[in-house]
Amino acid sequence: MAELKSGGHKIKAPPWQTMTGRKTLRGRRDGRRQLGLAELIMMGLGGAIGSGIFVAVGIPVRLAGPGVAVMFLIGGVITALVTMMLAEMGVAEPARGSFSAYAEKYLGRFAGFLSGWIYWTSGILTLATEMVAAALLARFWLPHWPVWLLSLIFAALVTGLNLLDVRALSRVEEWLALIKAGVLGLFIIVGAIVLLGLWPGHPSPGLSNYIDHGGFFPTGPRGLLAAMLLVMFAYAGVQVIGLAMADTRQPERTVPRSIPIINTVLPLLYVGAVLVLTGLVPWSTVKTNGSAYVPVIMRLGIPGAAGLLNAVILSAVISAMNSNLYGVSRMISSLSRRRDAPFFLGRADRRGVPVYAVLLSAVILLLIVGLSYLLPKRIFVYVASAGGVTSLFNWVIIGFTHLRFRRHPLRREKGRKLRYAGFPGTTWTAIVLLLLVLGTAALSRDQLVGLIAGVVLLLIYVAVFYLVRRFMPSSTSGAARGED
Repeated sequence: MAELKSGGHKIKAPPWQTMTGRKTLRGRRDGRRQLGLAELIMMGLGGAIGSGIFVAVGIPVRLAGPGVAVMFLIGGVITALVTMMLAEMGVAEPARGSFSAYAEKYLGRFAGFLSGWIYWTSGILTLATEMVAAALLARFWLPHWPVWLLSLIFAALVTGLNLLDVRALSRVEEWLALIKAGVLGLFIIVGAIVLLGLWPGHPSPGLSNYIDHGGFFPTGPRGLLAAMLLVMFAYAGVQVIGLAMADTRQPERTVPRSIPIINTVLPLLYVGAVLVLTGLVPWSTVKTNGSAYVPVIMRLGIPGAAGLLNAVILSAVISAMNSNLYGVSRMISSLSRRRDAPFFLGRADRRGVPVYAVLLSAVILLLIVGLSYLLPKRIFVYVASAGGVTSLFNWVIIGFTHLRFRRHPLRREKGRKLRYAGFPGTTWTAIVLLLLVLGTAALSRDQLVGLIAGVVLLLIYVAVFYLVRRFMPSSTSGAARGED
C-alpha cells in the first residue's frame, strides 16, 4: 500500500489508485488514447440517440400528450448534471471502468461491483432487444428472411466493428451518429415548415393539436410523471461517454469542450422532435408499436420516404448496439481487472481492444436473444423500463460517488483540473430527481413490471456479491485489484 500525505496526515491508498504517481486507475497496458473531440462527442450522442427516441417515443407521448416535451427538457437537465459529474471524475482520473471504478474507490468494493454488473446486464438485455428490432426493420427489404438469421448477421456486424481498434470504431460511430442527429434535425425543420403552412399541398394544423384533444397537458401531472422513466431511457445511453473518456486524447482539454455540446444538442433534438411530432398529428394517434415518425412523413407525399426513414432508424439501432457493446465490453474488462469477473476477460490485444470481453458479451447476447420470441408483445416496454430503472440506479451511485470524490482530501490537495459550479447543490439535486423518477415507474402497469425486474436484478447481484466474497475471498492488496 502506498502512503500519501495530506495536511500532515498519512493516508493509505493502493498503488493503482494513487493520484501522484505514474499509474492511474486506467492502467499501464491501455495507455493508447485515440479519441479526439469530434469522436468523443459522437460517441456520447451515438450512445444516447437510439431506440428510445426513434422507436419508444410514442409511449411517453401517449402517456402525457404534447406536454411530454417539458419532461424531455427536464430529462436533459438531469442528464447534464450526471455527465458533468462524469466529466470531473474522468478528467481527474481516467479509468477504464469509469463510474464503476470510481464507485469502488470512493464508496467501496460493493458499490463498484454492483454498478459494473448492473450496467453490463442492462446493456446486454438492451442489446438483445435492439438486435431483434434491427432484424425486423431489415425485413422491410427482405420480407422472406427469417428473423433469427438477420439477428445473427447484425450481431456479427456489431461484434466485428467492436473488434476494430478504438479509432476505427469511433469513425464508424461518428458517421452513424451524424446520420441519426441529422435526420432528427431534418424532421424538425420539415415539420416546422409544415406547421408554418409553407409546405406545398399541406395546410398547417396551426396550434390545434396542442390546444384540442385535451390541451397541452391532457393527462395531467400523473401522465407527465408516468412518462418520465421512458423519457430518461432515451437519455440513458449517454453514460457510455464516461467509459470513452479513458480512450480520449488530452482529456483535460477534450472532455470539458465535449460535455456542453452533448448537453445542448441532445435536449434540442429531443424536445424539438417531440414538439413537431405532436404538432403535426393528434397525440392520441401517435404510433407506439414502431417508429412514430414514418406515418407522419409518409403523409407529406415524399417519394421513398418510408424506405429512407426505415434505413435511418435501422442505422440508429445499429449505432446504439455499437455503442452499447463498446460500453459493456469495456465494463466487464474493468471488472475483471478488479477481480470481480473472470481474469481472462481483462486481457487486451496490442491495440488495447478487450477481445475476450467483446466476444463473451456477443456470445451471451446470441444466447438470450431467443428469449425475445417467447416473451409477450409488450417486451419493449418491459425491457425499456427495466433498462431505465437499472441505468438510473447507476446514475444515483454516480451522484453519491461524486459527493465523496469532491470531498476526498487527496482530491482537494490535488487541485482543480475541472470543477463545475454549484457543488454540492447540483449533485444533490440530481440524486433527488433521479430517485423521484425511479418512483414514477409505479404509476404505469407496464413500467411497474420493469421496476420489479430491476429490483429483483439488484437483489440477485447483492446475493452474488456476498456469496463470491464468502467463498472466493479476494486479495487485500490494492495492487492485486488494480487496473494494471
